Amino acid sequence: MIYKKYILFGLFGAGVILATGCGYDKTAPEPASTRQCIDWPSNASFQAQADNAVLCSMTVADIHFVPYRAELNSLGRARLAAIASYLELYGGQVIVDSRQSDEVTRQERLASVRQFLLGQGLDAERLAIVSGLTRGRGQDAGEATLFYDKNLVGEGSTSLPVIR
Repeated sequence: MIYKKYILFGLFGAGVILATGCGYDKTAPEPASTRQCIDWPSNASFQAQADNAVLCSMTVADIHFVPYRAELNSLGRARLAAIASYLELYGGQVIVDSRQSDEVTRQERLASVRQFLLGQGLDAERLAIVSGLTRGRGQDAGEATLFYDKNLVGEGSTSLPVIR
């Protein structure tokens, strides 16, 4: 008999908790993400560096397209929009660095890049789109060691041998 009383009180308590929702306010707004709340001072610097890298390479790669298709994704459209502002001033050549084995898709990607840039108002006479590798010679081992020695370890340090 005593157990029935405890069971009834337990069920009654569980019913009250379920009915009130444990104090959870379903109308409370979601917290704002930290990305919107914090404006890091370095964001402008990083954005300028990223823009310079895009303008230096003038390259669109497979990552800028929908996989196995010639359609540009949002990243590709944003990159080409940045390139278009540079091409509008100076003209130049855009490289499509594609590892796509299907030749038809590669040619369609070249045409897709051309169509996008022409849609941005660029003059077809000042625009060249080619298929090839990303330009830039990169960094040789001697330079990498020198920069590591100067910047990460400290000026004048001899922690690593410099290859010349």
